[in-house]
Amino acid sequence: MRLNELLKYNDIVIQCHDNPDADALASGYALWWYFKNNGKNARLIYRGKNVITKSNITIMLDKLKIPVSYEPDFADTPELLITVDCQYGQRNITKTPAKHIAIIDHHQAIDDLPEYSEIKNAVGSASTVVWDLLKKEGVDVNDNPLLATALYYGLYTDTYKLSEISHPLDKDMQDELVINRSIIVEMSNSNISLDELKVTGNAILNYEYFEKKQVYDNKVRALRSEHSRSYE
Repeated sequence: MRLNELLKYNDIVIQCHDNPDADALASGYALWWYFKNNGKNARLIYRGKNVITKSNITIMLDKLKIPVSYEPDFADTPELLITVDCQYGQRNITKTPAKHIAIIDHHQAIDDLPEYSEIKNAVGSASTVVWDLLKKEGVDVNDNPLLATALYYGLYTDTYKLSEISHPLDKDMQDELVINRSIIVEMSNSNISLDELKVTGNAILNYEYFEKKQVYDNKVRALRSEHSRSYE
């Protein structure tokens, strides 16, 4: 599939899976940027039951200016719906009616794909797939440093800090992107939300409490045992 094949549509919705991670948001952002630059009415959304709260993702949305909208009750029927980092009809994405469907993903392909689909399950991220599609259109994402940083972070998070990169396309993208490294560091150091931190803190405190109680109980048992032996 070529992205220029989709330019015949004017009303385009790009949908991430219901709990979007960095890769879904980065690749969706790149598609939104491409279609906007080509004069299309493009929207980037996610649905599902939960709004994004994870701290590294909220930092990503803010620092990289990603225009995603949470639309749990989305009721429009766009000309074209593109699911990114997921596949239409799967359980991890709320089904959105559309006149035409496109799929861009890096996971194992489902059996019944629509006419427009680009799936490369050997690469490390959907960001790589979209980057490759943009390159084929002669687009240089380094023209938008925030977008380049987003795509890098998408690959970074989906390959365990780049430790699982093996495909040449992943390596090419990693080498070619010009990124804001300070934002990458900030996002990477903020992988736990406040709620998650509270749960972790409570778990640590409870562990210390029970550990101390166990030591106390052991001492009590030892004293009782010694006391019993003194009467034998």
